[in-house]
Amino acid sequence: MGDCPEDVIVPVILLPGIMGSRLKNSLNQTVWDPDSKSLMLGLYGTFSGGVVGPDLLRIRESHNVRLAASVRKAVLIGDKFDKTYLSPIESKTVKDGPISIEGYDDDINDRNWSSVSLDTYGQIMRQIESAFPGELNRLVKRANPKFNLVKMPVYACGYNWSQSNHDSGKAVAKRIKEWVKKARDWADANNAQCPGAIVVTHSMGGFVARSAALSHGAAGDILTVISTVMPTDGAPATYKRFHFGFENPAWDAIGKAGYVVMGRQGEIVTAILGHMPGAQELLPNKQYRDNSGETRWLTIRNPDRNLIGNLISGPQSYAALPKSNPYTEIYRREDRMWRAANPEWLFPEGLSSGGNFLKPFTEFAKHNKTAEAWHDHIIKAGNFHELTYMCHSGDPSLKTYDHISWRPDKVLGSYGRSIDEDDVTLESGETPDYHRETVFWGDESDKHVEGPYLAPDWKIDPAAGTGDTTVPVSASSYFVSSDRRTVHNPGYEHEPAIKDATVINWVREKMIHVLGNCELY
Repeated sequence: MGDCPEDVIVPVILLPGIMGSRLKNSLNQTVWDPDSKSLMLGLYGTFSGGVVGPDLLRIRESHNVRLAASVRKAVLIGDKFDKTYLSPIESKTVKDGPISIEGYDDDINDRNWSSVSLDTYGQIMRQIESAFPGELNRLVKRANPKFNLVKMPVYACGYNWSQSNHDSGKAVAKRIKEWVKKARDWADANNAQCPGAIVVTHSMGGFVARSAALSHGAAGDILTVISTVMPTDGAPATYKRFHFGFENPAWDAIGKAGYVVMGRQGEIVTAILGHMPGAQELLPNKQYRDNSGETRWLTIRNPDRNLIGNLISGPQSYAALPKSNPYTEIYRREDRMWRAANPEWLFPEGLSSGGNFLKPFTEFAKHNKTAEAWHDHIIKAGNFHELTYMCHSGDPSLKTYDHISWRPDKVLGSYGRSIDEDDVTLESGETPDYHRETVFWGDESDKHVEGPYLAPDWKIDPAAGTGDTTVPVSASSYFVSSDRRTVHNPGYEHEPAIKDATVINWVREKMIHVLGNCELY
């Protein structure tokens, strides 16, 4: 073990998950702030796409859904995606913000807490700032008696989660370098040392940290990356939401915002995420494996049949995908019902609006290719910062999509014929007849695709895997050594995981472990 200086300064930088950053548009208008219930209700809640009533009101609901999709797309995308349209709300004064550090902070707002949802991230940031330093000092001294943590400034770094994580990583890398340089300049002037930043991430923030470190030169400024519930190789729930919308989550600021604002219907989700490269990077990539280790995570099933029906009609599955590339075989397979995006849903305002004389699916495919390229690049670049820790929920009671199974219903029941190519083929631009819940807060099991006469209806089987309700436990990547991966059971739900005591204590433990290993300095 090498010698360590007595005085150490360690900046901690928090990177939020998707929808965890507060965003403004190019006109400096706030358009996304999960902490402001009035703003979110005013911009989105009055156009939720729902209708309370029986199925006979589906025509009215269809109109409402298209209106809701148009409103959301106008606010978050505009006519056409532009990565400069949205940006985080940075360096503003916030209530219950960071504590000023004497002799260090020129402007407390530079810690940038205004860029993230404090309803979600305020708890862990305040604990790291106020409760962690004393405990870290006491416990790290057991391994290194010379260690003396004198300053631990806590920063937040929101980002534009609509753009590719390549672009977000570039912006975040600039901030990391800026904040670490400040800490190292202070250390040089005070006979201390700064080993680099501890970067704590939630969900998609882990993607941004990987991009900042591996693509934009911030690796040398990062001591360690501590990732919580990162969808390492994507999550099948993202795919499911393109078709049938978000699931009804527990009551937390970001989760409920995602359900109501981003949409309980696939039409609303597609109108937004179909134009966002960053969101499409949450789709399973070429390395994705389900919880059983299977790479073919999407199944198109034949009807459930009895023994006689199986003997007559053959095997249970029509197709198991991907064979190698989910982007070309699944997401961009425009002529198949399992594609990721229905073209009709991409421009709910109409194609002639704002000069949008585009082929809708081509626009989706462009962003999907960006997502594919980002994953390919980050894997080739090394996938993770060299000192990465990750934790995930491995709770079997928190049902999570680790595999997608499209299930057909046939009019002839258990003796129904096998699926054939006509059943899964769509004409150019065709959108099947999607049915949603009949009541605004309805049951997920109501969602299905109704086929033509004597053709199958389709449903996606309910989530059945182990995870956190969004990210399956298989995200605990085997590309990171087993001693740096933790699976918690009992676990926690995805969005509120960063507020869970188990996760906060785990983050503390990893910080103690890293700071106690002086050979890293």
